[in-house]
Amino acid sequence: MALFDINAAIGRVPNSRLGFDTAEALLTEMDRLGIGEALVYHRLAEDADIMRGNALLMEAIRGHDRLHPCWVMAPAALGDLPEAEYWVKDASDAGVKAVRIFPRHSLYTLSQWCMGSLCATLENSEMPLLIDYGPHMWPERVIPWDWVKELCDQYPRLPIVVVGITPGEARDMWALLPQAKNLYFEYHAFCTANALELMAGAGFGEAMIFGTGVPLRAGECTVEQTLRSSLEPEDLADMSRNNARRILCLPDDSAPTESSPFTLPPHVIDAHGHVGAWERTCTPVRTLEDIVASMEWCHIDTMVVCSFSAIHGETRAGNRETAEALKQAPGRLYGYAVINPHYPEESADELQFCFEQAQGFVGLKLHCSLHGVQVHHPGYAYALGFANERGLPVLVHRGEEDRWDEVTAQYPRVNFIMAHACLWDGMDPKGRDLYARVRTTPNLYVDVAGSAAHREALARLVDLAGADKVLFGSDFPMFDFGFELGRITGSGLESDIQKGILYNNAHRLFGFHEEMACQSS
Repeated sequence: MALFDINAAIGRVPNSRLGFDTAEALLTEMDRLGIGEALVYHRLAEDADIMRGNALLMEAIRGHDRLHPCWVMAPAALGDLPEAEYWVKDASDAGVKAVRIFPRHSLYTLSQWCMGSLCATLENSEMPLLIDYGPHMWPERVIPWDWVKELCDQYPRLPIVVVGITPGEARDMWALLPQAKNLYFEYHAFCTANALELMAGAGFGEAMIFGTGVPLRAGECTVEQTLRSSLEPEDLADMSRNNARRILCLPDDSAPTESSPFTLPPHVIDAHGHVGAWERTCTPVRTLEDIVASMEWCHIDTMVVCSFSAIHGETRAGNRETAEALKQAPGRLYGYAVINPHYPEESADELQFCFEQAQGFVGLKLHCSLHGVQVHHPGYAYALGFANERGLPVLVHRGEEDRWDEVTAQYPRVNFIMAHACLWDGMDPKGRDLYARVRTTPNLYVDVAGSAAHREALARLVDLAGADKVLFGSDFPMFDFGFELGRITGSGLESDIQKGILYNNAHRLFGFHEEMACQSS
């Protein structure tokens, strides 16, 4: 089986060298990812000139049967673009398989009075519509679901694909799917834990369509999310290729399922996980049985966790929720004790409970963002002193304003781990300055957990921070193990560096499973 990518682009991008100048360059990346065919549009048609971009697309992919053209369109105004009836006919005559719109970028609504002519013409021409509201972080609400539903209701024979849904859209999409039989979701940014299995189990497997978002996104994350899932073969075939082929009127591919093109080491330590629930993110994998089953499927030997409740204010109750999870899964789950800097008088009792009464706590978690402070806040002082005495790792959900030079020098026996380093796109100067500091600070590390999947960002992070300073973290069950693993296994980094990130670096900090360190080296 070869994957079918419904979300790929050709052409340069204005702010980096990540774009694909030629069809051959795109095909090389597709071969690396194990992708057989792709629906392709041109970046210029998204960024600036639709007509020129569409023309450049047809020129670039001519003679490449694995690449299927997708034209960008928009509602005409003041005669700037062709009228829908003639434009769609030209597209059909040219062999175009779908139309893509960018209403957020090009500043128009999805209302019937704006999009009606184009949608009606596409429906009559049996040509799917892809709606792209652009990259956005999971807490951002940018997709107008009422308008999407209106289009689905008005044009029931028109396949409508919403591109780039995130975990933050889970509740809206879940509620809308039973009401909109012609609605589909491209899932390159939908990294909710076990999302594909859960969608298939609910009967929505035929609505999910594989895509990567290349050249800007790291396609390896979605590849691993898909191919390391526990989907039944029929559901896997549908999501990875046949749903796309069906709506594009291409024949189904009956070839057998292939495994991931990337190698996963036999042992993995996840330095950043959670237990419990956070309803804002929709975290459906909650039972310890389900968590451990997901860990086993993706070779996660050990995960260090804290309770969502602990970081959201109920520190005492949350730490005890963590302790109960560690008690039920000894040797698989270890714990971070959470400290709230606004109640420093409680720190001593919490640390005494976690490290002297409970079993399995191995470090501290300071969520500076939710606490509204920086890591040098005096409310953390007692806890950091405690960690320094015992040489405990401290995971910090940090901000750029943290005084890392000061804090790391004050607590030299604390190994600080800055969370979510792969939210950095690999180019922003603030991130470059921050992560360059990691290499020269002996007790400063990063983890890679995050919903973003910027192409080539991990390689830049490793180059700046140093290969021995980067730890694997998933933020599970917020995000899927396979998705998070893909950024390492498909990074192209040397296998020794990958093993360091996935196991050896965390083993060195936490001291887990000495016998496994020998096996994985």
